[in-house]
Amino acid sequence: MTLRIPVVLATLMLLGTASCGLQTKNEALGENDFITIIADSSDYDALGDVIENAFGQPFFTPQPETWFTWQRFDLADLLDHKRDRNILIVAPLDAEGRMGEYMRTALDSSVRTLVREGKEHVFVKKDLWYRGQTVVHLTGKTMEDLRDFMASNAQQLEYYFKQAWDERELAHLRSLPRETEIEQRLLDEHGFTFTLIKSWFVAKDSSEINTVLLRRQAPKETERWLMVHWLDTTNTALLTSDFALATRNRLTEILYRTYDDSAWVVVDTTHYLQFDEVNFQDRFAIRMKGLWRMSDYSMGGPFVSYLFYDEQQRRIYFVEGSIFAPRYEKKKLIQDIDMIIKSMRTVPLKGSQAAS
Repeated sequence: MTLRIPVVLATLMLLGTASCGLQTKNEALGENDFITIIADSSDYDALGDVIENAFGQPFFTPQPETWFTWQRFDLADLLDHKRDRNILIVAPLDAEGRMGEYMRTALDSSVRTLVREGKEHVFVKKDLWYRGQTVVHLTGKTMEDLRDFMASNAQQLEYYFKQAWDERELAHLRSLPRETEIEQRLLDEHGFTFTLIKSWFVAKDSSEINTVLLRRQAPKETERWLMVHWLDTTNTALLTSDFALATRNRLTEILYRTYDDSAWVVVDTTHYLQFDEVNFQDRFAIRMKGLWRMSDYSMGGPFVSYLFYDEQQRRIYFVEGSIFAPRYEKKKLIQDIDMIIKSMRTVPLKGSQAAS
């Protein structure tokens, strides 16, 4: 008698066998900005708008770009894509057919109960089959429940994959050759430093305005700026979007000027300016994202900044990165400088430097 194993169970058995190969530490493959979606075609059609809302929202650099692109595959294709870097598996828990069977088998009974009670919908697993991989199982007790959850949690769904991408990029950043002398000088003289890869240099270090400006021109047609400003104070009431905007405009008018002083950098407050309250290294922070431009409208580009209070140093920091890259896709460049900002570390200040 021939033993017949349902296709979905055979797939699960093979995937389980593949997961044992994690000990080999093979790396997942594919681009960080591509998501492999495993879903029935009918489910995908029903969820197309909420998928677009979660992963296809444009951000402006000023050209519209999206963090992710994606492609749908059938469950039968999962074995061929199990090494992909980002995988999203979507189906209602009690759906008929192979996807429903897969989802019910992938989740244990206690988790299935939480899904049916509407308490859980998303399950994220890092390095499930390969190192550097993020696999997200997304489900609901019905299609309506699943749609409602995706519509209400679009930013969070994108965050799962964006955070994983950030973690990979930060690890990659730290593996590259670095400007260790500059890193140490910043730490010794100012109490903070960053992970700075080769070709970053100090463009300005001013004790008068408590600001360090770093630059990188690689590729040579591009410009990247990293600016750090600090204020020795315990007045956390300054942690506002208005203060962040005013601080940036004040500093760029001083530091980001044309050679003949005829124009300087300002924030474009009429297009795509966004403020968020975020966690920056376990500190409350105001994040500002948007576009900068020259005061004469001659050039511009994207920027990201963080305003936060360092309790140990009793110091408020304004840290920002901006780029100019007219012939390049900008999302990866702005992410690179965002990762450098997120590599920031501070050390206790000497008594004479700390605020009283």
